Amino acid sequence: MSALATATQLVMGALVMLLPVGEAEAAGSWVATAPAVRAVMVEREVASAPLTAPDALAAGAPETGRIDSVVWQYRTAPGQAVHARLCHADGCLPLPGGHGTSQALAGLPAGTPLHFRFSLAPGQRGAVTVQGLQVIVNYR
Repeated sequence: MSALATATQLVMGALVMLLPVGEAEAAGSWVATAPAVRAVMVEREVASAPLTAPDALAAGAPETGRIDSVVWQYRTAPGQAVHARLCHADGCLPLPGGHGTSQALAGLPAGTPLHFRFSLAPGQRGAVTVQGLQVIVNYR
């Protein structure tokens, strides 16, 4: 098992333990990863593969709930810079760095497919490989 998979399991376990007992039944989360992408231009974005929920959530069943928060992560080699956004069908959320948490997508259906979009940061010379693409979608 990779170090990233082990760390993800630890984070997920900690998140579950932090849920209040009364909310544990009504809340949930899903995790998705995407293969690495290569940003090559400042003015042209490259999209990741879709980050999708498990089938029951993706089908949009009414009892599946709404997004509460989204945790994201991605990484580049040291010294390399990209502009990053996390997107859904109706818009995108600018990402200030390689990892974080946001409630900006709160209220969207829990099964909303997401994807990353990357472009080179101004001044960045040469293509940048972006890897470790992951989201954790928490919903109620």
